[in-house]
Amino acid sequence: MTSLAYRLNPPPGWPPVPDGFVPPPGWQPDPAWPPAPPGWQLWVQDDTEASSTLPVAPSLTPGVYRYTADRPAPGTNGFAIASFVLGLLGGVLLSVIFGIVALNKLHNRPQRGKGLAIAGLCLSGVWLAGIAAVLVVGSETAAQRSATTDQITKSGHVDVFSLRTGDCFQNPSGSQPAAPGLAQVTAVPCANSHNAQVIAQLPVPGSAYPGRAALSAQALPGCRASIAAVADRSKLTATMKLLWIYPLPQAWDDGHRTISCLIVDSSQDLTSSLLK
Repeated sequence: MTSLAYRLNPPPGWPPVPDGFVPPPGWQPDPAWPPAPPGWQLWVQDDTEASSTLPVAPSLTPGVYRYTADRPAPGTNGFAIASFVLGLLGGVLLSVIFGIVALNKLHNRPQRGKGLAIAGLCLSGVWLAGIAAVLVVGSETAAQRSATTDQITKSGHVDVFSLRTGDCFQNPSGSQPAAPGLAQVTAVPCANSHNAQVIAQLPVPGSAYPGRAALSAQALPGCRASIAAVADRSKLTATMKLLWIYPLPQAWDDGHRTISCLIVDSSQDLTSSLLK
């Protein structure tokens, strides 16, 4: 069987290659030589039978060649493949690293994969642009607080467990607290129309999840006592209800250990705080 061989194809400006020259392991072009034109095939298939016993031509000028890298291998570059696959899957950092490594290696290697490496870098760029767009949109739609009073000054989305005492918001269900699985509500300045407000927050003791029944048993008397202490009773009406939000097991595992006491008006929009 005849094995596949490659021969050096010097680009313009390089010294001529003597007949029969076979670079030894570790050969690399002298960095003083001009770079190969873009797309130049430095190694091309040879029609002669491959041989590992051909000597290095003795007429070569000493010092012209440097021995710093292994002889290139045919096939598709593995780093280029990895860059493309990771680019598809969103592994941005590794995709970029592998893509750059692949392009550097392919500069002087007779291998396929340049297009895959470039595609991997482009896909990583798309992922980065998408992430940046999500962050920008999120910052534009998020509620904002005053640095001095800690009150909501700009309407926007807020995590239900990021609500604080005194915060006014739009309770989406109108008469019930945030349902399980609801992650966000729209917080607003209390002077804007809203139908719910956080009156107080009760810390839950212990490290183990107490269960829904135990949380409700703590919430009822605790929230009633909070209304008596902090709410402006002249603003309370018969259409308002005392409700609360407590953490479910997943939220508890995430570190949320408070019960939020709410006053919710099911029949009209409020335009002021209910706190004294």
